[in-house]
Amino acid sequence: MTAAPASLPPEPRPLPGWAVVGGYLLLYVLLDWVSYIRPLHGYNITPWNPQPALAIAWLLGRPRRLPWVWVGLVLAELLVRGWPQQPLGWLAVVVVQGALYAGIAHLLARLLGPLPQLQSLRQLALFVAVAAGGSLLCAVAYVGGQLLPQPWPQDLIAEAVARYWIGDFVGALVTLPVLLQLIDRSARQRLGRALRQPRVLALSGLIAALLWLVLGWRGGVFQPYFYVLFIPAVLAAAVGGVLGAVLAAGLTQLGLIATVQALGPPDLTVFELQALMATITLTGLLVGVLVDEKARTAAALRESLRLATAGQMAAALAHELGQPLTALNNYAQACQLLATQAGGGSERLNEVTRHIVRNATRAAEVVKRLRDFFRSGAVQLRPAPLAPLIEQLVAEHQPQAARQGVELDASVPAQLPMVWMDEVQIGVVLRNLLDNAIYAAAQGRPPRQVRLRVTAEAACLRVEVLDSGAGIEPARLATLFDGSGSDKPGGMGIGLGISRAIVQAHGGRLWAVAGAGGHFCFTLALGETEPAGAVHEHPHDLHR
Repeated sequence: MTAAPASLPPEPRPLPGWAVVGGYLLLYVLLDWVSYIRPLHGYNITPWNPQPALAIAWLLGRPRRLPWVWVGLVLAELLVRGWPQQPLGWLAVVVVQGALYAGIAHLLARLLGPLPQLQSLRQLALFVAVAAGGSLLCAVAYVGGQLLPQPWPQDLIAEAVARYWIGDFVGALVTLPVLLQLIDRSARQRLGRALRQPRVLALSGLIAALLWLVLGWRGGVFQPYFYVLFIPAVLAAAVGGVLGAVLAAGLTQLGLIATVQALGPPDLTVFELQALMATITLTGLLVGVLVDEKARTAAALRESLRLATAGQMAAALAHELGQPLTALNNYAQACQLLATQAGGGSERLNEVTRHIVRNATRAAEVVKRLRDFFRSGAVQLRPAPLAPLIEQLVAEHQPQAARQGVELDASVPAQLPMVWMDEVQIGVVLRNLLDNAIYAAAQGRPPRQVRLRVTAEAACLRVEVLDSGAGIEPARLATLFDGSGSDKPGGMGIGLGISRAIVQAHGGRLWAVAGAGGHFCFTLALGETEPAGAVHEHPHDLHR
């Protein structure tokens, strides 16, 4: 196997384990210290608890991190609240709390994926249900642990459970979506771009003005104008979707806590405001999810229309080009026959006509297969070796790469297993990816390199095309395959969409990786069993 080109982007190095753990513990204690305000009658129950959301995000997909959650709970208790009066009972509560956080994280990961994102009403409903139910269990466990060593007054038990629950629930609603944005790389980049926009400053000013209207006017007495706090939440969600709702909720929560600390309303008002904060956050998230779903539906509709147009155009081209290609093939064969009859002096003519026959036959076959695919989605799947096709296509593209000063390299292991494919259609995919990669590399700085590599995985082969060009911005990934335009002069921008449709018809997946340097990948099922997701001699709905 050949070495990877030096200019291709290296994989980012993960942070050392000690740095990740230390950062988590420091942030957990800091959040606990910042939010330790207005504890209920000395029982350390506060109206806002963002640190459980951090613990849940820390545990998502990584249950082995649970011991560090317990360490964080112990450190926060000792550093923020001091040594407990009943150490054994307190340790039991810590163990139960950590286990409940792990259970919430496991349930979220199972229901919404290892990196949950609120992209549909169903996901939002599941998220709220898990956050509300888990927070209630944490409240019951904490209050129950406090009741064991000494009985509480009966009138405090219900109030303590309600306050602990609303503190954890609001903390999860407001803080956990922010943390989920920070965990995911592309979402983190979108959040960073959003924070740099001037409208975030305008949103902060609007929230501050409305908080003053509700709490600051008339000497800090709570005013019955709380409903105006819904305005920034709904406005931000309508403009920015879930991301806008998350920003508005976070800014409102911070402003609310700061205002309460500065003006000092009674404890009951703090509890009521936190209940209001939960309602505001839920409203913003609901509007944000609906806005994002509408945007995704519109994008999918645009993609379907472009692919439909591409399909109609391909069928028309196939119809118009099929007859002249057949005639060209016939004329070439006639030339070959005449050259043979003319004697040995026409060997050069024989060679040229053989090239004409071969390329005319290949062009006619490509046109026919694409016409069949766009008409009915039919693919002629059969177990076939991928290596010969790659070698042929790399050899075909070497002259083009050399003319543009690009080094084209292929890394294909020996003894690759067979894959299920329609060789003509997969050839179309590879040609498109190689053409794009060579063009992108040619526009970049030397050394200009393109590398095609193949790796065998559990049930498929993974094909990757990498180039040393400018790469793909994370913001463009969402529209890269929808035919929204081409970087190449004269390009129509539909090649990637057609390529993805072909790969999906084979039961595989085609995607791009953002970052410096182009990076496209697709998979093909191994040849032992026919892929379940493939379309094989059946109608294929290209517009799904």
